[in-house]
Amino acid sequence: MRKGQDFLKKVFPFDIDITAVRFGFASFINVLYTRLFNIASPKAPPLLTWITTFDCNAYCKFCATHKVKHSCQESVPYEKLIKTAHEIGKAGTFVVGFSGGEVLMCHYLFDVIKVLHSYGVKTYIVTNGLLLREKADEILQSKVELVVVSIDSSTAEEHDNFRGFPGLYEILRDGIQYIKSKRENSVPLIKATTILNKKNIPKINVILDDLKAFTDTQSLQPIVTGYHENSPHSKAEEGITSFMFQPEDRPQLQHYINELIKNHPDFNSYYFRQIPTYYFDRERLLEIQCWSPFFRMMIMPNGDVVHCLANPKYPPIGNIKDSTIMEIWNSREMFRQREEIRLHKNNCICWTQDASFNQLIHNIPLFNRIPVFKKHK
Repeated sequence: MRKGQDFLKKVFPFDIDITAVRFGFASFINVLYTRLFNIASPKAPPLLTWITTFDCNAYCKFCATHKVKHSCQESVPYEKLIKTAHEIGKAGTFVVGFSGGEVLMCHYLFDVIKVLHSYGVKTYIVTNGLLLREKADEILQSKVELVVVSIDSSTAEEHDNFRGFPGLYEILRDGIQYIKSKRENSVPLIKATTILNKKNIPKINVILDDLKAFTDTQSLQPIVTGYHENSPHSKAEEGITSFMFQPEDRPQLQHYINELIKNHPDFNSYYFRQIPTYYFDRERLLEIQCWSPFFRMMIMPNGDVVHCLANPKYPPIGNIKDSTIMEIWNSREMFRQREEIRLHKNNCICWTQDASFNQLIHNIPLFNRIPVFKKHK
């Protein structure tokens, strides 16, 4: 149980309060209605990811956002975006995370955050850090609870090379230090997320130790490829071979993961321990049930709503330009996708942090004993 709590803090480092209790209750209701019976739920998805834009001011070598922005452009009127934020708040969603592209390039970001906060919704943003100093006052005024900054190295040269923008490392550090010097009651919390790849894993312990010096909490996510065409993770592995682990790298990867856990025991969870398995023996992980359509939805820049960007076979379940959040959550297409997934016929596995609740739930014994939740061999 303790390891599970530590892992949750890595992904969602929010304080436990009455809002978190509401989250637990809403999750239970959603599991009952959507997973057990696959019928319309009176409760909103507890988690929602809002991808505001695929515009970006960096050129990360392992990201496809500059390609995706041409096929998934921002097309939702401002008034509808604000209305959707009200719908999310009234429906009782617990956490809304904003990402991109570069989220701080979004013109309506702080307006919808203000609406969500009026309903007690917790929010976080994911940024490359390039605009942190420029947008710092707006971030502080918005009272966003968490700022997640992508930082992949402890050296400016390597990080800037990965992210395709000279000077980015020093700019993001300056932005972080400014926010920390001006914030009240440690809000927002600053979390660093490192994309684990072949180039930086030999130095991962050094990177984490360095990040501890100027961020509040640190986490890792393995580099992933081959997602849906409208995902930043849609780059083919062939295009970023130098970042990807090859079969001959397995002993080395396992060694570095072991060293990571030894030196940073807070990473001793199933999600991090199984990273080598994800790369080299993925079939073994297919027993892990997917909980995505029972817990969360994702709003795209064009208004499409999906629950998953990892598996290309799952199309949008609706669009906020045409339907309300609750209509989409309880749509016929969502019922169809849930039915396939609750019967464990999705035949896929993902290992990004935003879906890491799958790995967490997988290790809860109770859920593995209930017939409708049990792992199918």
